[in-house]
Amino acid sequence: MTIGLLILSLVAQPVWWAGLIREWWIADKRIKRERLTFGSAVYSDKYEVRHFVLYSVFLGLIFSIVSFVLGMTVPISWWVCYTVLALIAMIIGLGARLPMTLFVGSVVLYDWFSKLDMNQQLMSGMRQLDFSGKAVNLADFVILFAAVLCLLGFWLHKIGGRFASPKIFAQKRGKLIVGYPFNELLVVPMLVLVPGNFISTHLAFWPVLSFGSTSVTPLFLPLLIGLHLTIFKQAPKTAFKKLAKMILILSVLVLIGGGLSLLSKSVAAIVLGLAYVCYIGCLIKARWHDRRQSFWFSKVDHGVRVLGIKPETPAAKMDIQVGDIITTCNQQPVSSETNFYEALLLDPTYCHLKIQTPEGDLKVTETAIFDGAPHEIGIVMFKD
Repeated sequence: MTIGLLILSLVAQPVWWAGLIREWWIADKRIKRERLTFGSAVYSDKYEVRHFVLYSVFLGLIFSIVSFVLGMTVPISWWVCYTVLALIAMIIGLGARLPMTLFVGSVVLYDWFSKLDMNQQLMSGMRQLDFSGKAVNLADFVILFAAVLCLLGFWLHKIGGRFASPKIFAQKRGKLIVGYPFNELLVVPMLVLVPGNFISTHLAFWPVLSFGSTSVTPLFLPLLIGLHLTIFKQAPKTAFKKLAKMILILSVLVLIGGGLSLLSKSVAAIVLGLAYVCYIGCLIKARWHDRRQSFWFSKVDHGVRVLGIKPETPAAKMDIQVGDIITTCNQQPVSSETNFYEALLLDPTYCHLKIQTPEGDLKVTETAIFDGAPHEIGIVMFKD
């Protein structure tokens, strides 16, 4: 019965369902953009939805076990505040942009509200909703923030830049460049313990766990993880792996700070504030490092720029990377999509390419085209 109720509370999470709907909409929007820009979708499957479902379940299971073993507790007032803010952010389209701001902001609101000196009548009414109970140590929130950063770093390391969907932008002078936007989010249902019996008081069938004289209620916390960032001058996978590494290192430092905060409660707010500033610093550094690179993914006069590679095509088996410049195809110089496919037609069952990397190095790659259709080569480039 207890397990069934917990599963029901997981399935009934409005934030999770809002996230799923959002990812489905983002995937549809991306596929339509790719078809409009390049004639066909670079990635025809809705990988955003797949990432959302699989990683939500996997990470939720792992972190729920860890949380339950450690006895991670959060107050019901903060749980409600965070859940409502996350749902609002999802509805207005800011879920992937402000996940860490929502977390820190909800902690600040909780801490501020718990210290308010309110009149007795209002205080009595709030006590009925358990919004004025004993304040929880801020160090617990610092440790939870470290867990959120760890989730973000691991998630970015696994999927960041893995599906590099190109998007064309026009600069002020009309020059076309390509960026690789990452716009995904994750809702991780993490099992936490809520002190007291607030829920069971209103829902008598809800399970309550007792440890000595202390009663706690198990509840799923919908942790919001996300990022909205566009890479313009680097290989997307490389850029996001660097960012993921910085965030993972930060999560370890924040966890250490959370441990110290347990010993000295006065430093918890400082540690949380510094952690948030450092997280913003990681994003700024990643963006700054990208912008200071020497080249854009833009059209070139001699050759054709590789903007993307479709999966399960001959190009996916070749030594081709996003940003490479194809200078010759089947021994013929190429400078546009049209003459690239004209050169490919010279030998429809075989493709021999000479390529210049963004660093200026030259390489040669080749493959057989068994389907016999040159447009199935799978290389995405600027349209003529």
